[in-house]
Parts: sequence; C-alpha cells; structure tokens
Amino acid sequence: MKRNKTFSVALMIAATSLVACQGESESVQPVQSAPQVADGKSVPANDGASPGKPMAPISMDYEIVGNPIVGAPVMINVNVRSGEGPVTVRYSITDSSALRFQQGQEERWQIDDSRSKQSQQIAVIPQREGRLYVNVSAEVETPNGMMIRSIAIPIKVGAAPPAATINGELKEGPDGETVISMPAQQSVPE
Repeated sequence: MKRNKTFSVALMIAATSLVACQGESESVQPVQSAPQVADGKSVPANDGASPGKPMAPISMDYEIVGNPIVGAPVMINVNVRSGEGPVTVRYSITDSSALRFQQGQEERWQIDDSRSKQSQQIAVIPQREGRLYVNVSAEVETPNGMMIRSIAIPIKVGAAPPAATINGELKEGPDGETVISMPAQQSVPE
C-alpha cells in the first residue's frame, strides 16, 4: 500500500511539473543543431572552445613567409594580442630531428603593451620533408589567475629544388662577356 502511495505522489509531481512547463513554453529557446557536413558528421558551432571552460583572452595568428624547403630558413610572422596585460610568448619544437630554430633565435618573447597587436618573426630550419610543427603558447595574468593559449603552426615542407645543370660550356666571348657555348651536335644515321 505504501508503494502505491509513493507512486501516486511521484505521478502527481510529474503531472504538476508538466503543466507548469507548458505555460512557460514560449520563453524556451529551441536548441540549434550543429551544421552538417557532406559525410553526415556534425561540426561543433563553438569554434573548438570548451563550453564550460573559460578561454584565455589572447588572440594569436601567424603567416608563413615563402615556400618552405628542406635546409633553408623558414620565416614565420607571429601576431599576438591580449586586452589583459603583459603576455609571455614561448616557442617550442617537439621533434628537433625534423625542425630546429635558426642560430640565435629567441624562444621566449615578452610583450608589455598587449592591447595593440604585436608581431615577431621567428626562423626555423626544416631538416626533412613533410608536415612539421612549431608550438606557440602565450600566457597572461588575469583576475581569474594565469591563463594560457596555445597553437601549433603547421609547416608543409617540400623537397629542395634540384641543382641546375648547365648545358653546354662556359666560354668567354669576343667582347669579354661569359657565354654558354652550345655547339650543334651531328646525328649519326643508323
């Protein structure tokens, strides 16, 4: 008997809640679904940020200058902005056998005036072909404590161009200018 009474009370509470919710249905906003992509998977609408975790008030972007090739320095322009205060930016490379910093490259950068966009150019030297990464992290002291924002800059490295071969022979012309002599070759009939 006691079990039926408990069930009756629970049923009455559920019915009362349902009636109360129906009166407020006009103020409830519909849930928006994530946009669908071609393969049917959904894409999150929050740009990668965790909905419950505060994000560091730092914006970072980068630009790779030129065409990265093995053995040649690659310049990367890193832009940082924060509205909170001084920012410390650190650069790191996970795989030093694939990528290394150019001689004399600083791996730490202190920005005192972070309200305007600040830029720094870093130089790395790829040691092999493929996709290589430079890690950039920026930290700033906020009223909520130290906050960090990190990005990994992908660098797609191609092979070094083949060395140019000279067809012909370098000779000095009648006016002293160096020219490439390419005499005609006679073909032998077979």
